[in-house]
Amino acid sequence: MKYFIYFIISSFLIISLVVVINLPLRIIKPGMAEYFPEITFSKIDGTIWSGKIYDLSFANEYLGSLNTEMDLRTLKFYLNDNEVSVEGKINIISSIIEEKINLRETNFEIGSRRFLQRVPSISAVSGNNLNMTFDVDGCYEASGNLYADLDRKGLLNQAVTTKMEVILGCKDNKLIGDFFSTPNQDVLKGNFTVDNELNYVLVANSALVLSKISKLLTKPLSRAPDIKIKGNLYELFYGD
Repeated sequence: MKYFIYFIISSFLIISLVVVINLPLRIIKPGMAEYFPEITFSKIDGTIWSGKIYDLSFANEYLGSLNTEMDLRTLKFYLNDNEVSVEGKINIISSIIEEKINLRETNFEIGSRRFLQRVPSISAVSGNNLNMTFDVDGCYEASGNLYADLDRKGLLNQAVTTKMEVILGCKDNKLIGDFFSTPNQDVLKGNFTVDNELNYVLVANSALVLSKISKLLTKPLSRAPDIKIKGNLYELFYGD
């Protein structure tokens, strides 16, 4: 009798394992439709362990095809288009235990005007070794660097590209960033915050501009005046 019980249990475990191993990736379709209505795609192939989402778009902006690989601890993802590439990991165990998205070792490059047309002064954006823990209520931990090419006009109206660097962090459940131009930080520097609804506040100043203005004044300014900008990131990139 005990061998029969062992057989039943073993058969159940084997069948369960086969089912899990072959569980199709398309089971995520209802969840994506409910929680991420801005995301569309043409089809999904493969299993939850190794799959592909074809013709992925966000807010009607084409991204490319997303490849996924998963083990018992980590979900790896990779997307590559001509002008957009994203790769990274999600720590599954931490995400389940903490009930937060645990994003790790994420890198991306965006050089497409499709995504940057609302901010024509920026010609390219990239991220290096981004790590972030967040949920719908906000950001709890973040690290890594962002880089951007800022196009502007020089003294003789010639095109000048300034390299920008951003150091990321979290404070009061908001994503924060300190940014500065490189190699000369006098061109532009400042900081920003982004809340869980993607509302942002950006504060910037330029010591280089201050120096030029001070030369025209009888009483030079003691510090560069701040420029403060508020808005919503989603509306900035995808609003009417």
